[in-house]
Amino acid sequence: MSFQPLDVDDLGNSGPEEVPETKNFAQFQTVDWIQESTPLRRAGERQANEAGNATDAGAPVARWRRYRDLAWRRCQEIITLTCIAVLLGLVAGSIQIVTETLVNWKSGHCARNWLLNKSFCCASVTSTGRGPLSRRDELQCIEGGTWIDRTNPFLDFSLFLLLSVLFATASTLMVQYLAPMATGSGISEIKVWVSGFKYKDEFLNLTTLLVKSTALPLAISSGLSVGKEGPSVHYATCCGFVVTNLLLKRGTRFAEQAEYLIASAAGGVAIAFGAPIGGVLFALEEISTSSNFNLSILWKCYYVALGAVATLQYMDPFRNGKIVMFEVTYDNQWKFQEIPIFLILGAFGGAYGLLISAWNVRFVNFRKTYLQDWRTQEVIFLASITALVSYFNEFLRLDMAESMGILFHECVAGDGESLRTHRICQLDTQTHAGSFLQLLAALLIATVVRSLLIVVSYGCSVPAGIFVPSMAVGATFGRAISLLVEKWITGPAVITPGTYAFLGAAATLSGITNLTLTVVVIMVELTGAFSYIIPLMIAVAVTHLIYSFFSSKGGIADQMIIFNGFPLMENTKQDIDCLEGCSAEDIMTCRVVSVPETLPLFQLKAIVSDADHLKQLLVIDSETHACLGYVNTSILSSELTHAQDSQLPKSTPVNFIESKDWQWENETEAINLCHLVNQSPMSVSARTPLRLLHQIFYKLGCKLAVVESQGSVQGLITKKDFLEFQRLKHRQLHGPLYSFDLKWEQKLWETIKTVFKVTSR
Repeated sequence: MSFQPLDVDDLGNSGPEEVPETKNFAQFQTVDWIQESTPLRRAGERQANEAGNATDAGAPVARWRRYRDLAWRRCQEIITLTCIAVLLGLVAGSIQIVTETLVNWKSGHCARNWLLNKSFCCASVTSTGRGPLSRRDELQCIEGGTWIDRTNPFLDFSLFLLLSVLFATASTLMVQYLAPMATGSGISEIKVWVSGFKYKDEFLNLTTLLVKSTALPLAISSGLSVGKEGPSVHYATCCGFVVTNLLLKRGTRFAEQAEYLIASAAGGVAIAFGAPIGGVLFALEEISTSSNFNLSILWKCYYVALGAVATLQYMDPFRNGKIVMFEVTYDNQWKFQEIPIFLILGAFGGAYGLLISAWNVRFVNFRKTYLQDWRTQEVIFLASITALVSYFNEFLRLDMAESMGILFHECVAGDGESLRTHRICQLDTQTHAGSFLQLLAALLIATVVRSLLIVVSYGCSVPAGIFVPSMAVGATFGRAISLLVEKWITGPAVITPGTYAFLGAAATLSGITNLTLTVVVIMVELTGAFSYIIPLMIAVAVTHLIYSFFSSKGGIADQMIIFNGFPLMENTKQDIDCLEGCSAEDIMTCRVVSVPETLPLFQLKAIVSDADHLKQLLVIDSETHACLGYVNTSILSSELTHAQDSQLPKSTPVNFIESKDWQWENETEAINLCHLVNQSPMSVSARTPLRLLHQIFYKLGCKLAVVESQGSVQGLITKKDFLEFQRLKHRQLHGPLYSFDLKWEQKLWETIKTVFKVTSR
């Protein structure tokens, strides 16, 4: 058979038809998990052989060296994990302090030092020692002149609007001109990276870390409906990437570094929510795949989450001695009669996840089509609209975490021990109907407006998450439901209204992420509401059932992976069913490049030069055409450059396989490249069902499969080959995963242009 050049790593882009679901495959480099494990296995075999071959006199020395090497590796691992955890805690604490400071500047300043935020400025007046800064303490701090709030309504509104736009503009300019990779959440790219498709190093380098951690507090304090939790995962993995490259050097294997990145992601969620166990579960449920999960990852996640949260608590950015901004305690037990309300909250979470994720994907497509050259103007416009709308709604104007602290709180009218004095805590049977309707309307308006703002804000050119904004939507909706229940069903002081906000927040968080156990644990750790675990699980279960019944696309991160055309192999029933009736011969390519097991240096240089766009070369037995392995061309090119620098003769033989003994005329010392060859390629027959091949790629993590017939190479299938065929087949059977109304987008764009023309006059 004849072999012709073909880029075996980028076959996903070489097919006859390119679909949106595979458009960015070329940006990722496929990793062979089998090859990644080979160095460790060989090292272990070498140590065992050395110990077995040692003489009686040398056996103690061999054992000592083995224990010394093992101890050094363990110490190196602990030092690396500790550095990642401490760095994470320091960065998170700094971000929290800066964010709160910028948010407080929009309403006032500290009299003794304008750089201090309200928590630090008023720390000396807290009535509960190191407890949270309650509303009563805040009023005392203002009356005492320690903190100065602006009293001029016009000046207050003007500065609120001006600072919101200024912070958002600074954030987007930093992202666009210093580190474009720092935009958005980053969870989708991280999930793809650790699954075995390596992204660009710029995504996790030091520049991205610095810009992400600086632009994030600016974006949050601008008031945009974005959260810090998704970006926390990104800058956390940046910390892991930078530290591992610094301490473990560049020679770190991908599989080993991926474990540190997953652990860093766990630490990122842990410090964002103050939930170390929830962070570990998030890394295992959302980031890590079942194909690469092991106990080593679990331990690393546990250690980093522990160290990061401990460092954050030592910094005490909230000035309450805790790792969460608010903590609630529910004294009343829930009642079985409330279960229908829990079901309603769960149903709302499922509907929210379905609608918001679908609308957001459509708006992201609109943004990429029409607003790509207007990113700065878009952020300024969004910040302006958000500030204008939020200023006149008490639940939108407040910082989202502070707002949820009020909504979650257990309070009743006339409770002198309550730390909250918000009017939502003063409702009773004597409350005027107008006041009740005004408060109910404020909650419902906040729910609708924030939902719409999330749709248009998530994905703009600033660091942006969606977790906390979604929780804020659920909290306002749940609190509105509690008002209706108290007014028309139970009366006051029967239920605990704050628990409905708590359950609503959990439902919407589960709806937008499609996570279950992680959400339950995070919410319990975040609030300490252990007595409401069963209602929490009921609400989250209903959310998941509704979401799964109407959609199989996964959470917002999974949907962004497909929408952006990123490669990710998952073991879902729908992905496997579309492969029914197909075999390896349907997608294999016969156009490959091969080299014999031994050939002259000049011939190898010619092959590599003619096929410099290739990722691998197959090593083929010249007699039987059997595949003996494959070699990475980038590594091979560097070896050839070294040989050229050494001025070796052109006829110098190059050996890829040690078992062959070739004789050459005027033979000089041969170049041995056996260590570059992966001599254990996965081989399948042409009739292998694609359902089985899917399991081979997914569970073994191999990069490619060689199609053979009676020991002779027939073709080649790469992992990207397989994924492209799978998504194309799914598109043919079920239609596009995302269909967009182009006429609607065109009308929206025309409307936006008209608005800009009118406002610019």
